Parts: sequence; C-alpha cells; structure tokens
Amino acid sequence: MACFSNFEYAKLGEKGQEEFEQTVMQRPNADSIYYDEFLQFQEKLQERIVTLRNKRNLVQEDMAEYELSVRQYQRMEQDPTAIVSLWQLFKIAKAHNLDIDELLHFD
Repeated sequence: MACFSNFEYAKLGEKGQEEFEQTVMQRPNADSIYYDEFLQFQEKLQERIVTLRNKRNLVQEDMAEYELSVRQYQRMEQDPTAIVSLWQLFKIAKAHNLDIDELLHFD
C-alpha cells in the first residue's frame, strides 16, 4: 500500500482521499490467505446481481436510479473485483427491495 504523510494525504483533497481509500485501502491483498476465497465470493456476488437485475427486466442504466453510476455498475457486472464496498452492496440490495443479508444469501 502506498505510504502518504498526513500532509500528502491532505493535498489529495476530499475527492482524492475518497478515491485513494476506495482503490488502495479497501482492495483485497493478494498476499492474504483469504484472497482466493474472497475472489470466489466476489464472483458469486457478481452472478447474483446480474441475475437479480435480469429477473426484474432492468437494464444496467436503470441502476442509476439507485445512486449507482452506470459505469460503476457496468464494472461490477463485468469484473467481480470491482465489487469492493459495503456501500455499493447496500445500494444494490435497496434497488432490489432486499436487506443486505438477503443479497448475500446465495442459493
């Protein structure tokens, strides 16, 4: 992970800090013993969100109504490693009238 002094981190500005935290601090570490299992979890989750959207006859652009940018949502459907935040999952669950634990329940 990149090391930033408090001054360098502050220079990023609020938007830069958010991007840094979302891309660097929250990404799974490939050195973790849980990494492969987490990737499998992300793949199952990817399949679940695609299935839920298709069952409701929604297109990816419809997800923008739930505070998910179209591009962000497209990335999550195309690349399971793009699913990185609980906030994303919460909004996806709400889009499908589910509690987050229901979203995470795989058949």
